[in-house]
Amino acid sequence: MGNTEVNHGEPSGKIQNSIDIPALEIQPSTIKNAPWVLPPSKSHLIRMLYLCALSNKEHTLLGFNQLGDDAESMRQCLTRLGTTFEQIGDGMKIVGRGMRRFEPTADVLNAGNSGTSLRFLIGLCSRLDFTNTLDGDSSLRNRHHSDLLDALVGVGVKVSETASEGTLPITMNGPWQDNKLRVDVSRSSQPFSSLLLSTSDLQEPMTVETIGEGVSRRHAELTLKLMQESGAKFVIENNKTTIQAWSSNPPEEWHVPPDASMMAFPILACSLTQQSITIQNPVLPDDALGHEILMTHLCAFGIQDLDGVLTHNNDVQYVDIDLRDANDLLPPLAAILALSGGGRLRGAQHAKYKESNRIKSTATLLKSFGLSCKIEDDGLSIEGNQRLKKPTEPIRTSDDHRIQMTAVLLATKTGGVVEGPNLHQIADPMFLDRLSSMPTEVLVKRVQ
Repeated sequence: MGNTEVNHGEPSGKIQNSIDIPALEIQPSTIKNAPWVLPPSKSHLIRMLYLCALSNKEHTLLGFNQLGDDAESMRQCLTRLGTTFEQIGDGMKIVGRGMRRFEPTADVLNAGNSGTSLRFLIGLCSRLDFTNTLDGDSSLRNRHHSDLLDALVGVGVKVSETASEGTLPITMNGPWQDNKLRVDVSRSSQPFSSLLLSTSDLQEPMTVETIGEGVSRRHAELTLKLMQESGAKFVIENNKTTIQAWSSNPPEEWHVPPDASMMAFPILACSLTQQSITIQNPVLPDDALGHEILMTHLCAFGIQDLDGVLTHNNDVQYVDIDLRDANDLLPPLAAILALSGGGRLRGAQHAKYKESNRIKSTATLLKSFGLSCKIEDDGLSIEGNQRLKKPTEPIRTSDDHRIQMTAVLLATKTGGVVEGPNLHQIADPMFLDRLSSMPTEVLVKRVQ
């Protein structure tokens, strides 16, 4: 891709600070007439990498030929602690360490942009009897992690925060001093999952109590399911989960399914281009993690699924969709509704705590393309049958890959400049390769 600078003038007579922001300049283009291959589910993949690292044996993960940035961040951090990884043609071989054989490192464990990796690493480091420092990119540094840290401090883990309470970087070490944990799950299920996974190799049962109204519940269920496949036994009574003493022992070969949340992007592409799109690796319902609502409402978007082939028609309807367990769908789904029959996206209060305040950043994204919506406390209300307009300014993505990916697809219809040229690599490294015209990398001036 080329490297060009796009200048945007400042108001006359007024001097303002500005910085150069990398972006993609996108020309109107089509989607290649080739099967759309969904990337591996990073929710599955990151948990599987971790469970294999917690084992004392060798395991093989199958179903992918490259890691996205989030899973790569997890792999690099586990490597620094002594886990061995070897890339093979369609997956990866992993030689685990077990909780008792992780090695001290002088390196910072940097989770990059991956909130899932960071929280799982916090759980891991809370069990180790040596000090580790954890950090992330600017997006993770702007997010609070106090729900998980408060739970760990409650069982004697030493946490020294060098920034304001609950933010990065964090220096910590264990071990746990109690067999009862209590964690808030009203903003994310990840702290709960982190504590569950980190019980491997404890010598006595551990009880994790959740407080608050849980969100992204299917992801917590995934954690428990993969733990069961790795030998864990537990009892769930109301809001308490008691895990018996266990050691992680995943299957010798473990298959990583495709990412159901990524189905929103070929659906949006089909809506934009009105051309048929073939999904090469459809998602099984059991692997959908709440994102099956896309297929439930597909007809309302004016799209049919015929044996894995998405086709467009004009039979659209208004829909009301609860995103309590699928807030990752918010940006592309909002665009889909604006271009089809409109609707209400609700139950997504916890989307405020993602890479960006995803409710506001999605509304800003739509506005950039001339699409209107109303911000609600728990989501968005969106008018239907709207028309796209070419953005007059570069699209801000707030370091949120789902905002960037949605913006890129919308810009294939209108043209435009989208900040964050590599954000899609967090989840889908091949995303741009599906466009018939490869975007050009540019620098844009952003006034501060």
